[in-house]
Order: sequence, then C-alpha cells, then structure tokens
Amino acid sequence: MKYKYSIVSTCVLLALFAVSRARAAGTVGTSGATFLEYAIGSRALGMGEAFTAETDDINVLYFNPAGLGSLKYPQLALFHQELILESRLENLTFCSPIKKFGYLGVANTIFWVPTFDKVDINGLDVGDIQFYNGCLTVGYGYDFNYFYLGASAKYIYQKIDTKMVHSFAMDIGILKGFRIWSPLDAPLRNFHIGLSVLNLGTKAMDSPLPRHIRLGFSYKPMNWLGLNVDLIENCIIANDLIDFTHGFNESFRMNIGMELSYLDLFYLRGGWRLNDTGTYTVGLGFNYVIKNVSFTIDASFADAGDFNPIYSFNVTFKLIPKVVTIEDRRNAEGHYKRGIKSYVGDDIDGALKEFKTTRDYNPYYKNIDKKIDDLEEIQDLKRQNKLEDEKK
Repeated sequence: MKYKYSIVSTCVLLALFAVSRARAAGTVGTSGATFLEYAIGSRALGMGEAFTAETDDINVLYFNPAGLGSLKYPQLALFHQELILESRLENLTFCSPIKKFGYLGVANTIFWVPTFDKVDINGLDVGDIQFYNGCLTVGYGYDFNYFYLGASAKYIYQKIDTKMVHSFAMDIGILKGFRIWSPLDAPLRNFHIGLSVLNLGTKAMDSPLPRHIRLGFSYKPMNWLGLNVDLIENCIIANDLIDFTHGFNESFRMNIGMELSYLDLFYLRGGWRLNDTGTYTVGLGFNYVIKNVSFTIDASFADAGDFNPIYSFNVTFKLIPKVVTIEDRRNAEGHYKRGIKSYVGDDIDGALKEFKTTRDYNPYYKNIDKKIDDLEEIQDLKRQNKLEDEKK
C-alpha cells in the first residue's frame, strides 16, 4: 500500500516519529538511531521491559549481554511488532554454546515502514521512497559460577531514499546470581542483579546514539512467580548524569514486571513503566514440547499513551537434548541435596553417585558437570594416596 506525501511532509513525519519515541523513552537531547530504544522480545515487553537481570532467555542479549552466559541450550527466536503509523519491527536471533566457553548470539533487527510515493513540488510522482533501519548484533556471555560477563558488538545501518548511514556500537554487562532464603520451593539462585551499558559507539546522522545505563533486579520467591525491577538512565549528554534537577527528572525511568507460570506451560505477565509515555503492559505465553524441541509462543500488549496500543508476537525454538519435566526437576533437586550432605560427611563416592543421578534427571542442573568432574578428581587423588600408603 502506498501513501501520498510530499518529501517535506514525509521528513517531518519521520522526525516527529523519532522525537515522540525518544520522549516516550525519556531521552534528553537529540539522538540518532532511536529505533535501538525499542525492546526485543514479547516476554520482556509483557513484563514492562524490566529484563536487565533476567536469565535463561535469548532476548537478554538486548538488555544485558551478560545474560547469554545463563543459557542452557541452543535457541532460535523470531519476533514481530506492530508499531505506530504502520511501521514494523522484525528480529531474528540465534544463540548457541561454544563447547564449554560460553554462549554466542547473532541477531538482526529491522525497523521499517511500507514504501510510499516520492512527490515533487509540482505534485508529480517521481518514484518511491524506501525507509528502514537495521542493526546486526553479535554477542557473547560467559558464566563464572553464577557471575556472568558479556558484551556485544553492533553494526547499525539506516536508509532513507538514496541516503545510507552506517555506525557502530557495543553493549557491555555483568550479572550476578544469589540465593535468598525462601520457605517455598524456589530456584537455586532466586535473586539476580544486573548492570549494563548500551549503545556505546559512533554517531548516526551526526547525532549520538541512545546510550543507556540499566540496573536491574530479578527475584523469584517461588518457582512459579518472578518479580523484576529495572532502573534506567539515559546518558546521551553530560546533563543526563550530572544534572539532578533536570536530567534525572526527564531521562530517568523505572520499569516493573511480574510473571506467573503454571507448570512451565502457561505464563501470565504484567508490567508498569514509570516516567514514560506508555504505562501498563500485559503478556501471555505458552510452552509446548515435541520430542526434543521446545516451542514457546509469547504475545504482548503495551499502552502507548496518545498513540495506538502496540502489539508484539514472539516464537522461540529451543533444542533440548532431554526434556526435563517438573517431576524430573524435583527429583534432581532432592538427589543434589543428598549429594551435598554426603560431600560434607566426606562420603565422596556417595556424593558422586547422587550428583550423577541429579544429572540423569536434569542434565541442565547448574554446574552439575563441573561438580562431578571435581569429585572424580578428588576420588582419583584419594586412590593415588591410598596406593602410595600401601607401598609404604
């Protein structure tokens, strides 16, 4: 479908769109490539974009690349979002482990609008105008025993009519997991703190990129409930960080999100964005497994203030060598605790047996392979010491 706009009105429209989006994100000052401020992932969008400290989700790449280190198996995600003025945001992301050396993620994002007629000052049709923005991202994350580090590099390309613009950026982040006591059945590490700095790089169209600092908290008091909070500060210009009376009032945001799950099959999400043009968000998710492939379908709805609501749709494929059920997880947790008791009681053989049973039930249990390797090494050392004692 084509639209009759003059060149001038088209440029004004695009400029207004960029400014409206920038203001919606709390940006102070002018920035280029503002499409980078759009969140990727319907799960994250449904949780109010509070995702900096989230784990085990492929879309952590866009909030905190350190979260890639928390992934457990290869994943592929397809994302589509309907935005204002019939614009769209499309994304394809793939992540895979590099043996035992962390996770590598590759993604491409496209923000585009349908082509429209180019009309000269005499009202004559002189061709079509094509407008799109894209970002190719390569990210990496590594797990240092519940302490994650990550970074990503971005190649940003933009086109409006015959003009092409290229720029480069990078993201860096850290993420740390803790265990907070809970009387209910909760994950082994149920509290995470994440910090990331996004879009550090060259200018786009003579304007700085929309740089952000994000501090996030994620708490899971039980297996079926998650609570997230993100504190976000734009740092496009110096005043954003040093002017407490102006910069923080206009460029600081707080996002809050919640997720409820039922047997890891159905998900209900909600979120709230403070100091933003948009306010509430809601989302739904459904997970289904066929053989060794898990299909997760997520959808979100977000209030956009004076604009029409924004919808998104996400499909994620996870290649799982072994499907782990709820019962498997419970059994794995029980054997792991018995293994810890055996280890404390200096029963290395008993601890090794329990840890191997834990892995049989849940091969993705956190660091279980490393623990087994360590116990086998201790077992070998004990055998060697015993042989040396017998020789004496």
